[in-house]
Amino acid sequence: MAKPITMSSNQAQNTLTPDMRNDIYSALLSGTGIRNIEATLDHEMQASGFKSNLKAYIIQLFRSGECTTFDQAMARVNEKIRHDTQQAKANGSSTSATTNGVNGTNGHSKDKESDDYNLKLPDEVVTAGARTLGVELEKVCDIAVDK
Repeated sequence: MAKPITMSSNQAQNTLTPDMRNDIYSALLSGTGIRNIEATLDHEMQASGFKSNLKAYIIQLFRSGECTTFDQAMARVNEKIRHDTQQAKANGSSTSATTNGVNGTNGHSKDKESDDYNLKLPDEVVTAGARTLGVELEKVCDIAVDK
């Protein structure tokens, strides 16, 4: 394995330089770091029902004619994820609606309204992703505590 990237705790807390960021990306890519992070996020999104809900929302966008291109759909999806996540924070809700991946939220069929699709990023996805990211960064970074 390559030599760990050394930085001070101040450097780790501040915005990283483009060179430092590239070094970290390269170190993560040269091992299994990126694949482990992706696998964790994929597993948690699948387990929480987020991926099923996302797929249903995208299908609804195309079937309804609201979107006709990939770029339009991606813009709408990103906007909805941000909106639903911010809405949940504003409402103080830390849980998202339960989906069964077939008939919609809590077994109720979905109609054409996009509000029926909750695309809030589930807390378990964020928690597991952050935990895995920390583990993988510790493998490639050596943070020296400033005195």
